[in-house]
Amino acid sequence: MAIEKMALVNIIGRFEDLDETLLRCCDSGCFHLEPAFKNEQNSTVKLLNEKNPFGVPLKEFASLATEMDIGLKETPGTQFRGWTAERFNELSDKINSEIDVKSNEKQQLAKEVSDLEAAVLQVNHLRGMNSDFSKIFACKHTACRVGRMPADNLAKLQYYDQTFFFVPFETTKDFCWGMYFCANSDKELVDSIFRSMFFERIHIPDYVTGNTDEALKKLDVQINDKKKRIEVLGKEIAELAKKHENTIQEAYTALKKRYDIFELRRKVGAVKEKFYIKGFVPKKESEKFAGLFGDMEEVEVVLLPPDADAYVTPPTVLKNGWFTKPFGMLVEMYGLPKYGGFNPTAFVAITYTILFGIMFGDLGQGLLLFLAGFFVSKKIDKRAGGMVSRVGLSSMIFGTLYGSVFGFEELLDPVYESMGIDFLPLKVFKQSTFILLTAVGIGIFLIVTSMLINIYIGFKEKNYEKAIFGCNGIAGLIFYASVCAGVVCTMMLDMDIMSVPFKIFLIVIPLICIFCRVPFSIAMKYKKWKLSEDEEDMTIGGFIVENFFEMFEFLLSYVSNTMSFLRVGGFVLSHAGMMMVVMTLMDMTASAGKPVTLIIGNLFVMAMEGMIVAIQIIRLEFYEVFSRFYESDGKAFEPLSVSFDTEINV
Repeated sequence: MAIEKMALVNIIGRFEDLDETLLRCCDSGCFHLEPAFKNEQNSTVKLLNEKNPFGVPLKEFASLATEMDIGLKETPGTQFRGWTAERFNELSDKINSEIDVKSNEKQQLAKEVSDLEAAVLQVNHLRGMNSDFSKIFACKHTACRVGRMPADNLAKLQYYDQTFFFVPFETTKDFCWGMYFCANSDKELVDSIFRSMFFERIHIPDYVTGNTDEALKKLDVQINDKKKRIEVLGKEIAELAKKHENTIQEAYTALKKRYDIFELRRKVGAVKEKFYIKGFVPKKESEKFAGLFGDMEEVEVVLLPPDADAYVTPPTVLKNGWFTKPFGMLVEMYGLPKYGGFNPTAFVAITYTILFGIMFGDLGQGLLLFLAGFFVSKKIDKRAGGMVSRVGLSSMIFGTLYGSVFGFEELLDPVYESMGIDFLPLKVFKQSTFILLTAVGIGIFLIVTSMLINIYIGFKEKNYEKAIFGCNGIAGLIFYASVCAGVVCTMMLDMDIMSVPFKIFLIVIPLICIFCRVPFSIAMKYKKWKLSEDEEDMTIGGFIVENFFEMFEFLLSYVSNTMSFLRVGGFVLSHAGMMMVVMTLMDMTASAGKPVTLIIGNLFVMAMEGMIVAIQIIRLEFYEVFSRFYESDGKAFEPLSVSFDTEINV
């Protein structure tokens, strides 16, 4: 699998054609916009930094939609093509003038209803007062206050020897509602006493007249009348909304598109009276893209090699096949390779699929995963579903080799016996040593393969330290492969191959190359001994100490990375063990409950162990494999697009 080839595109034209040019770039679906320049010393080209005129009308139409209770949705149309921000403002003002009077009246009535309902709540607590409100508050020589205070403070009033009296109307667990009377000359002192009692005064509105019962009746009549008027206004506004809905939807859609396109101007350069746009398109789409501007005589599209401009780096698009495409999401999660680099998706797809099958081998559960992945790819996410389907198929294959079907380990035994295959199915617990050693062998193979990929990339980049002398280069490969071969031959095959020449040429010399990788690679590159800038001030002692600890880290990583693959065999045993527990629980259950126990147990194992296995393989890929050759310093290909979004931030 490779990386999509790109073409650098330069577009030059008059400012009158800028918006239309950007619109066609968006509609192409394949144009990646770059800032017009990145060289700060360039004084002839300046980036445009204008205030977006479409922000205000965009907010206006969003506000209109809210007032009319219109749910905004993308509604393409051509009636607003070429409209300026001023024309959109005029249209919004025209529609707004029709609805403003009714909307303002409705808001005012809603406020009045709220005030009346608050008054009802207050008067309800004063039902014990039968006198007319107007007569009480019209007294010239006495002052009265209506309100509430904590019920516990009611008994404390008897301790005050003052010229006032308190009339309680309603007492609850927490508050006592009532009113107090006093002479006008004493009201300041009495008010301060009641404030100390946490008395909360309630102001009865002027429109509340009569006694409490009469006041409540009048308030109910006013509330109902106003609510009826609000209902009428709501219907009238709904009719206006129905009349203008399509216009508002189309106008908002057109405005959102124009607003987003105008925002793209921030990456457009200005040269006198002309604009300058720079970006990338896939090479296979370049001619088609240039043809989009064939009818624009004043717009010139120039196609160049991707490396023609030293100030911009081409974006990366992973080019993958049918089987490997879903696994591109794992590569993107780690980070994209740089343009022209190595695309590891095929390697990840193959290794991830095989490792998952090994660690989660069950014919029945794999079939369910396959079907679940097919459903997810159709209904939810195509790439995620594709991954699940592929690992489910791998799980079925290895489940067949293990002879495991929903935890039944002997179900396929008669099949293999009839075929005359005596070494299958593979009994996990009887061959646990073989499984663990095989897991380590798989790890050694993947690490060696990663080193070979790193060597290929190093030579391609002419990075001799990486390709030859690094811990993952030729020197590291020889050392690691020799040590692994020596250990296997000595401990498992009873062969002594660790002779003195073997140790010197295949272990010691590679270690020296790794230790002195920087000066050796510089000498090879420049054909002479030369220190790098970082090493010019370094002493011999400092060089030895620094590289000694790095060598220790390299050697430790060889061991830890290799042993890390023991988890592959461990999960094979873990899966078989968990299914054995399910089978034991099923045997302990009554006959009627056996199917339920089997189903719940299988679903539990699939959910828990499937997730853990998926995460552990990602860890193996990222830490044990990717760390040896992969550099995620690329940038994503982001084609211009205008997306409809009702949440605006302007």
